[in-house]
Amino acid sequence: ILFEGRSADRKKAVTTMNDAVAFLFHLLTLISSADAAFGSVKRKKMAEAAAAAATAAAEGEGADASSTVALFEKSVAFLEKLLAKILSFDVVGVAEAMREMFAEINPVVAAFAAIVGLYMLGRMGKKKAKARTVDVVVVGCGVPKRGMGWYHLTQLLEMKNVRVVGVVEPFFLSGLCKNVPPSFSALVDDLRSKGIKCADSVKGLGLPLHHRRTVCLIAGRTSDNPQLFEDCVDAGACCVFLEKPGAPTVKELERMKALASSRYVDVYLGYNKNITPYVRKALNFAATAGENAHVTFCHNNSYKENELSECFTRNAEGMLKNMAVHELALLVTFFGVTTETIDKFEVETDRKISQKLTLPHLTEKGQKVTDFARVGFKATTKNGTSVSVRADRCGGNVSYAAVLDGAGGKELARFEFPGKGQMEAFDIKCAADPEMMPYFFLQSDDYLELKTRVVDAVRTRGVAQDVATIDIAIEALKLAEYGTKELLKKL
Repeated sequence: ILFEGRSADRKKAVTTMNDAVAFLFHLLTLISSADAAFGSVKRKKMAEAAAAAATAAAEGEGADASSTVALFEKSVAFLEKLLAKILSFDVVGVAEAMREMFAEINPVVAAFAAIVGLYMLGRMGKKKAKARTVDVVVVGCGVPKRGMGWYHLTQLLEMKNVRVVGVVEPFFLSGLCKNVPPSFSALVDDLRSKGIKCADSVKGLGLPLHHRRTVCLIAGRTSDNPQLFEDCVDAGACCVFLEKPGAPTVKELERMKALASSRYVDVYLGYNKNITPYVRKALNFAATAGENAHVTFCHNNSYKENELSECFTRNAEGMLKNMAVHELALLVTFFGVTTETIDKFEVETDRKISQKLTLPHLTEKGQKVTDFARVGFKATTKNGTSVSVRADRCGGNVSYAAVLDGAGGKELARFEFPGKGQMEAFDIKCAADPEMMPYFFLQSDDYLELKTRVVDAVRTRGVAQDVATIDIAIEALKLAEYGTKELLKKL
């Protein structure tokens, strides 16, 4: 249970052990103190034992003595290894060390060491659970006012229970970029002046992340995420917060899940609409609107038509794996829509609602990139549950969730974001800082709430309430791949 069970079961197992092994732990402390106090006596006896062993060996009777010495030396080596793993709170390493001890040395010695190890793990776990702060490493910072990682960083620096210890930017800090934006260089100088390490890789930070409970927030390019994720897990992160969709393909995300499970690493995804108020209001209304209530989620962005080439190039994973994947996560979480349960996928083919474009690739001369400027579709499951999604890159800044009468199509209620009062404040912020990506202002509260829930879960060794897990992300990504194929057939 301790090393292969669920997180809650492992904690319970450690807690149960504490009282039973407390006496043995203090006995070990007493023995260590006596050893330090009477070291000269010990050395004298060890010298006498060594002389006796040599005499016995000369008489042909040294087999038992030499094996005893070898056993003692091997036991000490294993205990040293076990202690190193305990001090680093490496649960998997502790398990491996204990198994080796039981296989290679006296079971009594191994059992005693195991009991002490469990006690120390329990004590350390309890202490760490009370930690006031959580260390965070931001991986994939990007350019100030443009990169999602940068915006997460600005919020993390102001969170009271967070200590940002490192920032990783694989492109701008690696020498690959010949013209580093001055704003990024100024950011790095400011971070380093505050004692925050900056590097082009997680390994380059030189930080042993396993020494404290550390969250790695990954906001790099989707294509880079699998390797960045592996680097964070190998460095000792106890939790990873991934920006959606997490990976380019389902297979890669499934491999990431397997790696995280093998190292007992919690993984959450940045699907902020799972917790956003306007979605929750629509779901609550639909629950009271009768059996025929039908929900439509509409997600709008404020790109201009002449900015779509840059948008398609930068978000090469495609619209359903990028912009609309938020809505797909809602379909998985609240409506049970998956590739296994889906019965019908109906595309709205009107060009005002769904449009596929092929535009010049901005970084590869002569190449084209194809994606959707806007999409609309309705998904129905095998048990008859239906829900609709619309997404428009150039639809403006207001998104909404509408509840309709499924029989007649009449709109019963619409919940918008931002609302009228919020829109006025949004317009003021955009006018004051036109270089900032508008959706940072729009979704700032949601981003902060997601990170707060994850940080609190790490501090208390709990679960981040209503934050999408990697299992939800895998199903949403499967749905994105399925939906993309269906849209391409129809458009």
